[in-house]
Amino acid sequence: MKKILFLLMVFTISISTAFAEENLDSGDIENIETTISDEENNLILNNDDFESLNVYSEVIEAGKPEEIDDGYYKTIGQKIKIKVLDKRFLGKEYSVFYYLEDGINSRLPLYDELKVGDKVYAYGILENGILQVDAISYYDKTPWVLLIFLIFASLIVLIGRKNGLKALISLVLTILMIFWFLIPGILSGKNIILLTIGVCSVVILVTFIIVSGFSKKTLVAIIGTIGGIVAAAIIGALFSHLMRLTGINEHARMISVAYAGEGEMISFKNVMLSAIMISAMGACMDVGMSIASALNELKSKKKDITKRELIKSGMNIGRDVMGTMTNTLILAYVGSAMLCILLYNINGFDLSFVLNAEDITDEVLKSLSGSIGLVATIPITAILGGILLGSGMVSNKDGIKQQDNKDENENIEIPVKYFKGWFWKKV
Repeated sequence: MKKILFLLMVFTISISTAFAEENLDSGDIENIETTISDEENNLILNNDDFESLNVYSEVIEAGKPEEIDDGYYKTIGQKIKIKVLDKRFLGKEYSVFYYLEDGINSRLPLYDELKVGDKVYAYGILENGILQVDAISYYDKTPWVLLIFLIFASLIVLIGRKNGLKALISLVLTILMIFWFLIPGILSGKNIILLTIGVCSVVILVTFIIVSGFSKKTLVAIIGTIGGIVAAAIIGALFSHLMRLTGINEHARMISVAYAGEGEMISFKNVMLSAIMISAMGACMDVGMSIASALNELKSKKKDITKRELIKSGMNIGRDVMGTMTNTLILAYVGSAMLCILLYNINGFDLSFVLNAEDITDEVLKSLSGSIGLVATIPITAILGGILLGSGMVSNKDGIKQQDNKDENENIEIPVKYFKGWFWKKV
Protein backbone atom coordinates (compact mmCIF):
# COMPACT_ATOMS: atom_id res chain seq x y z
CA MET A 1 0.00 0.00 0.00
CA LYS A 2 2.81 2.37 0.88
CA LYS A 3 4.42 1.91 -2.52
CA ILE A 4 1.28 2.50 -4.60
CA LEU A 5 1.60 6.28 -4.92
CA PHE A 6 5.26 6.03 -5.86
CA LEU A 7 4.56 3.39 -8.52
CA LEU A 8 1.65 5.45 -9.87
CA MET A 9 3.90 8.50 -10.15
CA VAL A 10 6.57 6.53 -12.01
CA PHE A 11 3.98 5.03 -14.36
CA THR A 12 2.32 8.32 -15.28
CA ILE A 13 5.62 10.08 -15.90
CA SER A 14 6.87 7.17 -17.99
CA ILE A 15 3.77 6.93 -20.15
CA SER A 16 3.96 10.62 -20.97
CA THR A 17 7.40 10.17 -22.54
CA ALA A 18 7.09 6.76 -24.16
CA PHE A 19 4.51 7.14 -26.92
CA ALA A 20 4.37 5.04 -30.04
CA GLU A 21 4.34 6.82 -33.37
CA GLU A 22 0.79 6.89 -34.63
CA ASN A 23 -0.25 5.23 -37.86
CA LEU A 24 -2.52 7.88 -39.19
CA ASP A 25 -5.48 6.89 -41.29
CA SER A 26 -5.90 8.95 -44.40
CA GLY A 27 -9.59 7.97 -44.42
CA ASP A 28 -10.22 10.63 -41.75
CA ILE A 29 -9.40 13.37 -44.20
CA GLU A 30 -11.31 12.27 -47.26
CA ASN A 31 -13.49 14.91 -48.84
CA ILE A 32 -11.56 17.80 -47.31
CA GLU A 33 -11.85 20.82 -49.52
CA THR A 34 -8.54 21.87 -50.99
CA THR A 35 -9.61 25.31 -52.08
CA ILE A 36 -7.40 27.77 -50.24
CA SER A 37 -9.11 30.89 -48.96
CA ASP A 38 -7.39 34.16 -48.13
CA GLU A 39 -7.54 33.31 -44.42
CA GLU A 40 -6.05 29.87 -44.97
CA ASN A 41 -3.12 31.41 -46.84
CA ASN A 42 -1.86 32.68 -43.49
CA LEU A 43 -0.88 29.11 -42.65
CA ILE A 44 1.24 28.34 -45.71
CA LEU A 45 4.87 28.44 -44.64
CA ASN A 46 8.31 27.08 -45.42
CA ASN A 47 8.24 27.65 -49.17
CA ASP A 48 11.65 28.43 -50.64
CA ASP A 49 10.55 31.67 -52.32
CA PHE A 50 7.27 32.47 -50.57
CA GLU A 51 6.26 32.95 -46.94
CA SER A 52 3.16 34.45 -45.41
CA LEU A 53 3.51 35.94 -41.95
CA ASN A 54 2.19 38.45 -39.45
CA VAL A 55 4.59 41.16 -38.33
CA TYR A 56 4.31 43.14 -35.12
CA SER A 57 3.84 46.84 -35.94
CA GLU A 58 2.84 50.24 -34.56
CA VAL A 59 0.30 52.64 -36.01
CA ILE A 60 2.06 55.95 -36.80
CA GLU A 61 -0.73 57.56 -38.84
CA ALA A 62 -4.48 56.94 -38.63
CA GLY A 63 -6.97 58.59 -40.95
CA LYS A 64 -10.61 59.25 -40.22
CA PRO A 65 -13.15 56.55 -41.15
CA GLU A 66 -14.28 56.89 -44.75
CA GLU A 67 -16.29 55.01 -47.34
CA ILE A 68 -14.50 53.04 -50.02
CA ASP A 69 -15.84 51.29 -53.12
CA ASP A 70 -13.59 48.45 -54.26
CA GLY A 71 -15.72 47.69 -57.30
CA TYR A 72 -17.67 44.95 -55.53
CA TYR A 73 -18.87 46.38 -52.23
CA LYS A 74 -19.01 49.68 -50.41
CA THR A 75 -17.57 49.62 -46.93
CA ILE A 76 -16.13 51.84 -44.20
CA GLY A 77 -12.47 51.84 -43.21
CA GLN A 78 -9.37 53.82 -42.32
CA LYS A 79 -6.19 54.65 -44.15
CA ILE A 80 -3.45 53.49 -41.82
CA LYS A 81 0.31 53.89 -41.88
CA ILE A 82 2.33 51.45 -39.80
CA LYS A 83 5.95 51.04 -38.76
CA VAL A 84 7.18 47.45 -38.39
CA LEU A 85 8.63 46.58 -34.97
CA ASP A 86 9.59 43.03 -35.89
CA LYS A 87 13.38 42.60 -35.74
CA ARG A 88 13.58 41.14 -39.25
CA PHE A 89 12.00 44.22 -40.83
CA LEU A 90 12.51 46.83 -38.10
CA GLY A 91 11.60 50.37 -39.14
CA LYS A 92 9.95 49.59 -42.48
CA GLU A 93 6.77 51.59 -43.10
CA TYR A 94 3.66 50.56 -45.03
CA SER A 95 0.29 52.10 -45.85
CA VAL A 96 -2.79 49.86 -45.71
CA PHE A 97 -6.58 50.19 -45.61
CA TYR A 98 -8.14 48.97 -42.36
CA TYR A 99 -11.71 47.72 -42.82
CA LEU A 100 -14.13 48.69 -40.06
CA GLU A 101 -17.24 47.06 -41.57
CA ASP A 102 -18.01 43.91 -43.45
CA GLY A 103 -18.30 44.64 -47.18
CA ILE A 104 -21.20 42.23 -47.71
CA ASN A 105 -23.21 43.21 -44.63
CA SER A 106 -22.66 46.84 -43.63
CA ARG A 107 -24.56 46.26 -40.39
CA LEU A 108 -21.77 43.96 -39.20
CA PRO A 109 -18.91 45.93 -37.62
CA LEU A 110 -15.56 44.19 -37.82
CA TYR A 111 -13.19 46.22 -35.65
CA ASP A 112 -12.95 49.40 -33.63
CA GLU A 113 -11.20 52.44 -35.03
CA LEU A 114 -7.40 52.44 -34.69
CA LYS A 115 -5.43 55.30 -33.16
CA VAL A 116 -1.83 56.48 -33.40
CA GLY A 117 0.33 54.42 -31.06
CA ASP A 118 -1.82 51.27 -31.24
CA LYS A 119 0.11 48.03 -31.64
CA VAL A 120 -1.14 45.69 -34.36
CA TYR A 121 -0.19 42.57 -36.29
CA ALA A 122 0.03 43.20 -40.02
CA TYR A 123 -0.37 40.44 -42.57
CA GLY A 124 2.27 40.34 -45.26
CA ILE A 125 3.90 38.18 -47.89
CA LEU A 126 7.66 37.68 -48.03
CA GLU A 127 8.69 36.80 -51.56
CA ASN A 128 12.29 36.64 -52.73
CA GLY A 129 13.36 38.55 -49.64
CA ILE A 130 10.90 41.41 -50.17
CA LEU A 131 8.08 41.98 -47.66
CA GLN A 132 4.75 43.28 -48.97
CA VAL A 133 2.16 44.14 -46.29
CA ASP A 134 -1.44 43.87 -47.52
CA ALA A 135 -3.65 44.26 -44.46
CA ILE A 136 -3.87 44.49 -40.68
CA SER A 137 -4.69 41.14 -39.13
CA TYR A 138 -5.73 42.24 -35.66
CA TYR A 139 -5.16 44.64 -32.80
CA ASP A 140 -2.59 43.53 -30.20
CA LYS A 141 -4.56 42.40 -27.15
CA THR A 142 -1.60 40.97 -25.24
CA PRO A 143 -1.41 43.74 -22.57
CA TRP A 144 -5.07 43.28 -21.70
CA VAL A 145 -4.78 39.49 -21.58
CA LEU A 146 -1.84 39.84 -19.19
CA LEU A 147 -3.76 42.37 -17.09
CA ILE A 148 -6.82 40.16 -16.62
CA PHE A 149 -4.57 37.20 -15.82
CA LEU A 150 -2.77 39.35 -13.23
CA ILE A 151 -6.12 40.28 -11.67
CA PHE A 152 -7.11 36.61 -11.64
CA ALA A 153 -3.79 35.52 -10.08
CA SER A 154 -3.91 38.31 -7.49
CA LEU A 155 -7.42 37.36 -6.37
CA ILE A 156 -6.46 33.69 -6.07
CA VAL A 157 -3.44 34.50 -3.89
CA LEU A 158 -5.28 37.20 -1.90
CA ILE A 159 -8.26 34.99 -1.06
CA GLY A 160 -6.62 31.57 -1.05
CA ARG A 161 -3.27 32.67 0.42
CA LYS A 162 -0.97 29.63 0.63
CA ASN A 163 -3.47 27.29 -1.02
CA GLY A 164 -4.22 29.93 -3.63
CA LEU A 165 -0.53 30.17 -4.49
CA LYS A 166 -0.37 26.38 -4.82
CA ALA A 167 -3.41 26.43 -7.12
CA LEU A 168 -1.79 29.12 -9.25
CA ILE A 169 1.44 27.12 -9.55
CA SER A 170 -0.48 24.02 -10.58
CA LEU A 171 -2.41 26.05 -13.19
CA VAL A 172 0.82 27.33 -14.73
CA LEU A 173 2.25 23.80 -14.82
CA THR A 174 -0.94 22.56 -16.51
CA ILE A 175 -0.65 25.22 -19.22
CA LEU A 176 3.01 24.37 -19.75
CA MET A 177 2.23 20.64 -20.06
CA ILE A 178 -0.40 21.33 -22.71
CA PHE A 179 1.64 23.77 -24.79
CA TRP A 180 5.09 22.21 -24.29
CA PHE A 181 4.18 18.52 -24.48
CA LEU A 182 0.66 17.86 -25.75
CA ILE A 183 0.51 20.25 -28.73
CA PRO A 184 4.06 19.55 -29.99
CA GLY A 185 3.47 15.82 -29.52
CA ILE A 186 0.31 15.90 -31.63
CA LEU A 187 2.05 17.87 -34.37
CA SER A 188 5.03 15.50 -34.38
CA GLY A 189 2.83 12.46 -35.03
CA LYS A 190 2.71 10.86 -31.57
CA ASN A 191 -0.20 8.65 -30.58
CA ILE A 192 -2.72 11.35 -29.65
CA ILE A 193 -4.82 9.20 -27.26
CA LEU A 194 -1.88 7.84 -25.28
CA LEU A 195 -0.22 11.25 -25.28
CA THR A 196 -3.34 12.92 -23.88
CA ILE A 197 -3.85 10.25 -21.20
CA GLY A 198 -0.21 10.62 -20.19
CA VAL A 199 -0.36 14.41 -20.03
CA CYS A 200 -3.65 14.35 -18.10
CA SER A 201 -2.23 11.81 -15.64
CA VAL A 202 0.89 13.88 -14.98
CA VAL A 203 -1.15 17.07 -14.61
CA ILE A 204 -3.53 15.38 -12.15
CA LEU A 205 -0.69 13.81 -10.19
CA VAL A 206 1.39 16.98 -9.91
CA THR A 207 -1.61 19.24 -9.20
CA PHE A 208 -3.00 17.11 -6.40
CA ILE A 209 0.41 16.59 -4.80
CA ILE A 210 1.10 20.34 -4.89
CA VAL A 211 -2.31 21.20 -3.47
CA SER A 212 -2.76 18.36 -0.99
CA GLY A 213 0.63 16.68 -0.52
CA PHE A 214 1.34 12.93 -0.32
CA SER A 215 -1.49 11.14 1.46
CA LYS A 216 -4.12 8.48 0.97
CA LYS A 217 -6.61 11.26 0.27
CA THR A 218 -4.44 12.41 -2.63
CA LEU A 219 -4.10 8.87 -3.95
CA VAL A 220 -7.88 8.40 -3.87
CA ALA A 221 -8.46 11.67 -5.74
CA ILE A 222 -5.81 10.85 -8.37
CA ILE A 223 -7.12 7.40 -9.21
CA GLY A 224 -10.75 8.52 -9.17
CA THR A 225 -10.04 11.43 -11.53
CA ILE A 226 -7.96 9.38 -13.96
CA GLY A 227 -10.71 6.75 -13.97
CA GLY A 228 -13.30 9.37 -14.89
CA ILE A 229 -11.19 10.75 -17.73
CA VAL A 230 -10.56 7.29 -19.16
CA ALA A 231 -14.32 6.61 -18.98
CA ALA A 232 -14.97 9.84 -20.91
CA ALA A 233 -12.42 8.81 -23.55
CA ILE A 234 -13.96 5.35 -23.97
CA ILE A 235 -17.47 6.74 -24.39
CA GLY A 236 -16.20 9.40 -26.80
CA ALA A 237 -14.33 6.84 -28.91
CA LEU A 238 -17.28 4.45 -29.02
CA PHE A 239 -19.92 6.98 -30.00
CA SER A 240 -17.72 8.92 -32.41
CA HIS A 241 -17.37 5.61 -34.27
CA LEU A 242 -21.10 4.87 -34.11
CA MET A 243 -21.96 8.42 -35.25
CA ARG A 244 -19.29 8.26 -37.99
CA LEU A 245 -17.83 11.57 -36.90
CA THR A 246 -14.63 12.78 -38.55
CA GLY A 247 -13.74 15.65 -36.22
CA ILE A 248 -13.33 17.90 -39.27
CA ASN A 249 -14.47 21.52 -39.02
CA GLU A 250 -13.29 24.84 -40.41
CA HIS A 251 -10.15 24.84 -38.27
CA ALA A 252 -9.37 21.28 -39.35
CA ARG A 253 -9.59 22.33 -42.98
CA MET A 254 -7.15 25.15 -42.32
CA ILE A 255 -4.75 22.70 -40.66
CA SER A 256 -5.09 20.39 -43.66
CA VAL A 257 -3.98 23.25 -45.89
CA ALA A 258 -0.98 23.91 -43.63
CA TYR A 259 -0.05 20.22 -43.84
CA ALA A 260 -0.38 20.06 -47.63
CA GLY A 261 2.71 18.24 -48.90
CA GLU A 262 4.10 17.80 -45.36
CA GLY A 263 3.51 14.04 -45.04
CA GLU A 264 0.84 12.20 -43.05
CA MET A 265 -2.18 14.16 -41.84
CA ILE A 266 -3.23 14.54 -38.21
CA SER A 267 -6.14 12.30 -37.15
CA PHE A 268 -8.83 14.88 -36.43
CA LYS A 269 -11.05 12.25 -34.82
CA ASN A 270 -8.33 11.54 -32.25
CA VAL A 271 -7.85 15.27 -31.71
CA MET A 272 -11.56 15.44 -30.90
CA LEU A 273 -11.14 12.63 -28.34
CA SER A 274 -8.16 14.47 -26.89
CA ALA A 275 -10.34 17.57 -26.53
CA ILE A 276 -12.94 15.50 -24.67
CA MET A 277 -10.37 14.34 -22.11
CA ILE A 278 -8.78 17.76 -21.64
CA SER A 279 -12.19 19.42 -21.26
CA ALA A 280 -13.42 16.84 -18.76
CA MET A 281 -10.22 16.87 -16.69
CA GLY A 282 -10.99 20.01 -14.70
CA ALA A 283 -14.47 18.93 -13.66
CA CYS A 284 -13.32 15.39 -12.83
CA MET A 285 -10.47 16.78 -10.72
CA ASP A 286 -12.92 18.98 -8.86
CA VAL A 287 -15.29 16.12 -8.11
CA GLY A 288 -12.51 13.66 -7.26
CA MET A 289 -10.79 15.95 -4.78
CA SER A 290 -14.09 17.16 -3.27
CA ILE A 291 -15.19 13.61 -2.47
CA ALA A 292 -11.75 12.49 -1.27
CA SER A 293 -11.40 15.55 1.00
CA ALA A 294 -14.89 15.07 2.44
CA LEU A 295 -14.23 11.40 3.18
CA ASN A 296 -10.89 12.22 4.78
CA GLU A 297 -12.58 14.85 6.95
CA LEU A 298 -15.25 12.35 8.01
CA LYS A 299 -12.52 9.90 8.92
CA SER A 300 -10.69 12.50 11.02
CA LYS A 301 -13.89 13.35 12.95
CA LYS A 302 -15.06 9.78 13.39
CA LYS A 303 -12.13 7.42 13.73
CA ASP A 304 -14.27 4.27 13.87
CA ILE A 305 -16.24 4.96 10.69
CA THR A 306 -16.37 1.81 8.58
CA LYS A 307 -15.51 1.32 4.92
CA ARG A 308 -19.17 0.72 4.07
CA GLU A 309 -20.25 3.93 5.80
CA LEU A 310 -17.56 5.93 4.02
CA ILE A 311 -18.55 4.56 0.63
CA LYS A 312 -22.18 5.42 1.30
CA SER A 313 -21.23 8.92 2.42
CA GLY A 314 -19.01 9.37 -0.65
CA MET A 315 -21.86 8.43 -2.97
CA ASN A 316 -24.22 10.85 -1.22
CA ILE A 317 -21.68 13.67 -1.49
CA GLY A 318 -21.08 12.82 -5.14
CA ARG A 319 -24.78 12.94 -5.96
CA ASP A 320 -25.00 16.48 -4.58
CA VAL A 321 -21.93 17.61 -6.52
CA MET A 322 -23.00 15.84 -9.71
CA GLY A 323 -25.95 18.09 -10.54
CA THR A 324 -24.09 21.38 -10.55
CA MET A 325 -20.90 20.04 -12.16
CA THR A 326 -22.83 18.37 -15.00
CA ASN A 327 -24.56 21.68 -15.65
CA THR A 328 -21.16 23.36 -15.71
CA LEU A 329 -19.89 21.07 -18.48
CA ILE A 330 -23.07 21.16 -20.55
CA LEU A 331 -23.37 24.95 -20.34
CA ALA A 332 -19.69 25.41 -21.23
CA TYR A 333 -20.16 23.46 -24.46
CA VAL A 334 -23.46 25.18 -25.27
CA GLY A 335 -21.71 28.52 -24.85
CA SER A 336 -18.91 27.51 -27.22
CA ALA A 337 -21.43 26.42 -29.87
CA MET A 338 -23.78 29.38 -29.41
CA LEU A 339 -23.04 31.01 -32.78
CA CYS A 340 -23.63 27.74 -34.63
CA ILE A 341 -26.94 27.24 -32.83
CA LEU A 342 -28.01 30.80 -33.68
CA LEU A 343 -27.09 30.29 -37.32
CA TYR A 344 -29.15 27.13 -37.65
CA ASN A 345 -32.14 28.74 -35.93
CA ILE A 346 -32.00 31.83 -38.17
CA ASN A 347 -32.05 29.60 -41.24
CA GLY A 348 -35.13 27.80 -39.93
CA PHE A 349 -33.59 24.33 -39.63
CA ASP A 350 -35.49 21.89 -37.43
CA LEU A 351 -33.99 20.29 -34.33
CA SER A 352 -33.28 16.98 -36.07
CA PHE A 353 -31.16 18.69 -38.73
CA VAL A 354 -29.30 20.77 -36.13
CA LEU A 355 -28.42 17.70 -34.04
CA ASN A 356 -27.08 15.93 -37.13
CA ALA A 357 -24.82 18.78 -38.20
CA GLU A 358 -21.28 17.64 -37.40
CA ASP A 359 -20.14 20.85 -35.72
CA ILE A 360 -23.12 20.59 -33.35
CA THR A 361 -22.86 16.81 -32.89
CA ASP A 362 -19.18 17.20 -31.97
CA GLU A 363 -20.11 19.54 -29.13
CA VAL A 364 -22.96 17.27 -27.98
CA LEU A 365 -20.59 14.29 -27.87
CA LYS A 366 -17.93 16.28 -25.99
CA SER A 367 -20.40 17.53 -23.39
CA LEU A 368 -22.11 14.18 -22.79
CA SER A 369 -18.86 12.17 -22.78
CA GLY A 370 -17.32 14.62 -20.33
CA SER A 371 -20.42 14.45 -18.15
CA ILE A 372 -20.35 10.64 -18.15
CA GLY A 373 -16.68 10.78 -17.15
CA LEU A 374 -17.60 13.14 -14.33
CA VAL A 375 -20.34 10.80 -13.12
CA ALA A 376 -17.95 7.82 -13.33
CA THR A 377 -15.49 9.68 -11.10
CA ILE A 378 -17.99 9.59 -8.23
CA PRO A 379 -18.30 5.82 -7.58
CA ILE A 380 -14.60 5.21 -8.34
CA THR A 381 -13.52 7.83 -5.81
CA ALA A 382 -16.16 6.88 -3.23
CA ILE A 383 -15.40 3.15 -3.33
CA LEU A 384 -11.63 3.61 -3.33
CA GLY A 385 -11.89 6.23 -0.57
CA GLY A 386 -13.97 3.90 1.56
CA ILE A 387 -11.48 1.06 1.10
CA LEU A 388 -8.34 3.10 1.77
CA LEU A 389 -9.64 5.52 4.40
CA GLY A 390 -12.24 3.41 6.23
CA SER A 391 -11.39 1.72 9.49
CA GLY A 392 -10.84 -1.99 9.85
CA MET A 393 -13.09 -3.50 12.51
CA VAL A 394 -11.76 -6.43 14.57
CA SER A 395 -13.52 -8.71 17.04
CA ASN A 396 -12.25 -9.25 20.59
CA LYS A 397 -12.39 -12.53 22.48
CA ASP A 398 -16.01 -11.84 23.47
CA GLY A 399 -17.07 -11.40 19.83
CA ILE A 400 -17.60 -7.65 20.18
CA LYS A 401 -16.35 -5.56 17.25
CA GLN A 402 -13.87 -2.86 18.09
CA GLN A 403 -11.70 -0.37 16.20
CA ASP A 404 -8.29 -1.48 15.04
CA ASN A 405 -5.80 1.02 16.46
CA LYS A 406 -3.73 1.14 13.29
CA ASP A 407 -3.51 4.72 12.00
CA GLU A 408 -5.14 4.69 8.57
CA ASN A 409 -3.90 8.19 7.77
CA GLU A 410 -0.24 7.67 8.40
CA ASN A 411 2.19 9.27 5.99
CA ILE A 412 2.97 7.35 2.83
CA GLU A 413 6.56 6.28 2.45
CA ILE A 414 8.17 6.27 -0.97
CA PRO A 415 11.53 4.80 -2.01
CA VAL A 416 14.14 7.37 -2.92
CA LYS A 417 17.37 6.37 -4.62
CA TYR A 418 20.38 7.67 -2.76
CA PHE A 419 23.87 6.98 -4.09
CA LYS A 420 24.03 3.19 -4.58
CA GLY A 421 21.21 2.09 -2.31
CA TRP A 422 17.55 2.58 -1.50
CA PHE A 423 16.06 3.89 1.69
CA TRP A 424 12.62 4.91 2.87
CA LYS A 425 12.03 8.61 3.20
CA LYS A 426 9.06 10.03 5.03
CA VAL A 427 7.18 12.70 3.08
